[in-house]
Amino acid sequence: MRRVVRARVLHLLVLVAGVAAFGWALFAPVATIRCHDVIMKPGDVCSYASLNGADNGQKQSYEQRMATERSARPVIAVVGLGVAAFGGALLWSAMRRKESLGQ
Repeated sequence: MRRVVRARVLHLLVLVAGVAAFGWALFAPVATIRCHDVIMKPGDVCSYASLNGADNGQKQSYEQRMATERSARPVIAVVGLGVAAFGGALLWSAMRRKESLGQ
């Protein structure tokens, strides 16, 4: 009996995690864009540094970083929905299995 309850709780947690990811993708505020722990503003440019600290010539603008942040949200929303559907299917299957055993 404890095993069945534990499985259902885990299925419910998967469902909740998916819904939370979907909700975050829709409603979370846009994160503060930073470059080396300095807050960036529109028009700022950030230089990448190699592991030894040398400037490798690559740069990324505030607008590019903001576009990356915004483009990740639809992906997270779709993955969240997929995880929620998977958790819901597991929970539904476990509930049906229990009902069919009782008949």
